[in-house]
Amino acid sequence: MSFSVYARRVRDHTLPHAHRRSALRSAVVLFKPFGFRATWSYLGTVGDLDRDGDALLRALKKLESSRDAGIAERAAFAERRREEKRILHRQRPSAADTEFFRGPRWPGPDGHRAAVHEVARLWRAHAGPVPELPAGATGAAGLDLVVCGHVLSYLMAGGRLDRHRLDAVAECLPGLRRWASLPSPHDAACTYFRRLLRMAELILNDPDGAARPQ
Repeated sequence: MSFSVYARRVRDHTLPHAHRRSALRSAVVLFKPFGFRATWSYLGTVGDLDRDGDALLRALKKLESSRDAGIAERAAFAERRREEKRILHRQRPSAADTEFFRGPRWPGPDGHRAAVHEVARLWRAHAGPVPELPAGATGAAGLDLVVCGHVLSYLMAGGRLDRHRLDAVAECLPGLRRWASLPSPHDAACTYFRRLLRMAELILNDPDGAARPQ
């Protein structure tokens, strides 16, 4: 079934709460900007989705707002690319556009709050030492230390980093992607750096994450 059908079920007060909640979960399956688990986690910030019918409506409103914004963004991007090809004969999108659409991002007015919530959630799961790395691996521990410092600064500042720190996070992406693709038997280290990479991408894609000059 379509997203709109599930949305109507969430709004249908004649249905049992469990059915409405299930419809919201099905809507999230169809639109999950952060993946299912993280998207559901953020929607849960509006109230008790297990018991509160009004919370279901608030969560649906957030989800629909993001979905509509994402559709508008993609339409605007497609139109801009058509103009670039027609007028400038630019066949490939810019590196900035490619990076923007590559990483995790919550479109719409909740983008900043959603990014901060997800970075904080991942940070809580990130505690502990760096897992064992391949013999001869160099630079991973230092990269971990640098990125963790920027993540902590972002969270302590309420989801803000100055331009210098944002640029520093961006410079870490190639290294993070390298360590996030380690082969077996280094699955624990791979998971560790994938989580670190995701936090870095969330910070860079936070629409309101740049601190304003004083």
